[in-house]
Amino acid sequence: MVLSIGGRIEKVNGKELSYSEFVERYLEKNQPVVLTGLMDGWRACRDWATETGQPNLHFFSSHFGKSKVQVADCGSREFTDQKRISMSISEFIDHWLERSTKESRSAASTESNDNSSLYLKDWHFVKEYPEYVAYTTPLFFRDDWLNLYLDSHHIHKDPDTYQEKNEINCSDYRFVYMGAKGLCID
Repeated sequence: MVLSIGGRIEKVNGKELSYSEFVERYLEKNQPVVLTGLMDGWRACRDWATETGQPNLHFFSSHFGKSKVQVADCGSREFTDQKRISMSISEFIDHWLERSTKESRSAASTESNDNSSLYLKDWHFVKEYPEYVAYTTPLFFRDDWLNLYLDSHHIHKDPDTYQEKNEINCSDYRFVYMGAKGLCID
């Protein structure tokens, strides 16, 4: 059986679209759309990528290098998931750069590639660096129910119950993910 999908997905400048138009034209109809222009001015676009569009690994290492993160070892399994390793951002970046160098050399020779591929998953960047505003959520996606609920939870507002390390207070689902092109992620 061959599945044939036809049609085209509309591309719209998100800065020229109101929320009510978005709801009426796309959300209510469950109609896919590509929204452009929504990342203009994001700090992450300036700081996190080079002019050629590559990840600015030096920026991450020099500004956030001491942060401890969990990375998945894409070449190793542990139970039903990829093995997780704890390391600093600087260590992760060093591994990424070392692997890239090895791949460049092996492409020019007959060396075999190292199968150890690390992928940073679930870094609570927003929680760890609240003063660094990497992006603002576009209007069309601000009603994300999970973060909206957690951001407005009574624990944040009630001085009698607020605790800096409270589980709900520390919950956050705005993660940063990083890894080299072509990694197999679970």
